[in-house]
Amino acid sequence: MILPIDDTWRIKSDPYCWHIQRYQGVPTSGVMKGKHYWKSIRWYQKLPEALNGLAELEVMTSQGTSLAEALDAVRDVSERLSRALTPHIEIME
Repeated sequence: MILPIDDTWRIKSDPYCWHIQRYQGVPTSGVMKGKHYWKSIRWYQKLPEALNGLAELEVMTSQGTSLAEALDAVRDVSERLSRALTPHIEIME
């Protein structure tokens, strides 16, 4: 399963764990040449742990320099994860 979050992040599963993956771009040489490449950077046993891990990573790497900016980063990350994980149902007639 792959849960896209945005153009930079996604969460992917395998039979053993959940991976937080960061988009690395499209290599111009080597085995992955011309293919979109995602790199796993953290691993978790459960999906809620992976979601919390991604939120924590985003807040920790934000450019905030005050408590207010850190709280803004928490709100922004929460909203983005909420939007990404909300089911979108389209009814075809």
